[in-house]
This record gives sequence, C-alpha cells and structure tokens, in this order.
Amino acid sequence: MLPKNKLKSLIPNVLNVDKNQINQQQYTNVYDIKNTLTSSIVEKSLLVVESNKHTVSFTDSKFTHQNKTLETTIQCVGSLYNQSCLYHNLYYVDSAFTILTIKGQHLPSYSVRIDAFVLWPLTPNKRVFDSYSDLETFVRTVIDPKIIPSVTLYFGQYWHDNIGHALFDGLYPAYVALIRFSPRHVHPFRILARVSDCNDCWSEDIYSRFGGLGILKESVLNKMSKGNWFMFEELVMGSGTLCQRCTQPNLQLPGGVELDASRLFRDRMYQQHGLIPPIVREKSSSEKRTSNDLLLGYIIDNKHFTSEDRKEIADAIDEINDYTDFYLDKAT
Repeated sequence: MLPKNKLKSLIPNVLNVDKNQINQQQYTNVYDIKNTLTSSIVEKSLLVVESNKHTVSFTDSKFTHQNKTLETTIQCVGSLYNQSCLYHNLYYVDSAFTILTIKGQHLPSYSVRIDAFVLWPLTPNKRVFDSYSDLETFVRTVIDPKIIPSVTLYFGQYWHDNIGHALFDGLYPAYVALIRFSPRHVHPFRILARVSDCNDCWSEDIYSRFGGLGILKESVLNKMSKGNWFMFEELVMGSGTLCQRCTQPNLQLPGGVELDASRLFRDRMYQQHGLIPPIVREKSSSEKRTSNDLLLGYIIDNKHFTSEDRKEIADAIDEINDYTDFYLDKAT
C-alpha cells in the first residue's frame, strides 16, 4: 500500500484511464498496488499503477480540460422523486461532492438518489463565490484539482457479489440515468461505484467492461481525496428508483419501454463482451421464429419464496405450458 504522505505527490493533475477493449479491463485499486518506478517513467512524469487484475495510468498534465468554464453547471431530468442529474465540473474533496458556483446563479434542485436501497437523497455541498474571477482563482491557485476526464457514472450498490443485484439493482438503473442524457450512453464511460470490498466479485469486471473506461471504487477515491481536490468533467447520478425492484404499472423495467433502455442495455452488454446482439423482433416475440423453435422460460428460485409463493409459481408454469401446448396442437 502506498504511504499516505506520498499519495498526493504520486497522483498528478489529470487522471487518464485507458479505453477498455473487449478483453481488457481497467480498475483503480490502491489495496493491491505493485508499483515500480523506473527512471524513464519519472522523466515522463508518468505513474503506472498495476494491480493483480487491472492497470490504470495517471498522466501528468497542465490544468486543462474540455469544459469552457470552471464553474459547476447542472442539468436534471425527471420528477424530484425519480430525478437524474448531469453535472459539469463537479468537485470532490474529503469524501464529498462539492458544487462551486457564483452568487446569484440559479441552480435546479439537484438532490438525487444513487442507491435502490437508500431512501434518502444525496445532495452535494455548495460553495458560492462573489464573482467568476474569485472562483477561477480559487480553483487554479488554491485547490489545483486533479481532473477526471470524460463521463463518469456514479451509483451505489449492495450485494454486488450477487449478479442479479449487481445488474438490475445497480448497473441497469444507472445506465437508464445515462440514457436520459443521450448520446452519452453509446460512448465509453467510467463507473464510480459505492460498493463493498470484495476480492472475487466478477461483477466488477462486468461493470468495467460494460462502461469501457474502467471502474473506480468510491472507497478508493475517498482515500485519495483526503485533503486533495478532484474535478469530474462530467458526472451523471440519480438512479435510485429506476431498479428492477421499482415496480411499474406496465410491469416493465423502468425506462425499458419509453427510453428503449432494456434493448439498449442488452445490446451494449453483448457488444462489450464481443457477442452479436439477438435479432430485433419488432412485432412480436414469435417474429422470425418457426413452429419448431422452442421458447424456453426460466424461473429462478429464491430463498424468500414462501410455500404459497411456490404453489402460485407452479400453477402459473402449468397454465403457461398448457396454453402453449394447446396452440402448438392447433398449429400442427
């Protein structure tokens, strides 16, 4: 583990995570660092941090970034109960998000829920300056933040060792939030995840591969942010009520129909794993399927099912199979 007193000097102004290819994952983890600095690396001001599974590069650079202003700007969509927000220039220090703004500047309501199991919203801190000049001076000469470029998607997730929770209580709702700010969902993005420590959670590899720019654990960022400022060029969060547990009147996944999120999520998952997405059926599930093709359905057992639940499930299976057999007999 890196000594705390050296952590600040080793991490320069721009955090540059290499783009993730089909069979590569990048992952930020300060717990398993095996770091060797050579003279050539020192001369280039480049620190390569290698963990047991992932590689991340921190590249030194002057304070430059894509946004034209250093002030935090916010765009939010959805009702206050179900809101997602896109932040430009969102700052992070001492384990907390901070908005830097100017006196008199109007900001929308920016509280969001980042976790399906946390019922209270997250509201970033706010620091107000008398003028933009004061804000710029503060950023450039006082805090000198390390820039985290491109798009970062932030969400919290319990039980991510369980792939069902990892995908549909964590990754899917966060991706729906990103779809709300199209076209960012079709480009590579980084995942900032509030997850527990887990040495063998393969869902983290799926997160990394799905986003394309790797995964950064919030616990790791919190350690690095002690007395150090970071700035996210773009950060999207607000997915707490978009999970599979959040029942919709149409019984679909939130955003699955109106945003086409179910198909977009499925297709990206296939694409990022080097697979060809299934054929799109625009009229019905039987489209382009012959009478000899069987449609198999599976019901996954759950320890929480009661005996009454199991009886209802068994009855539903019998009814569906009888219905299917009836129409197969008519077709033949």
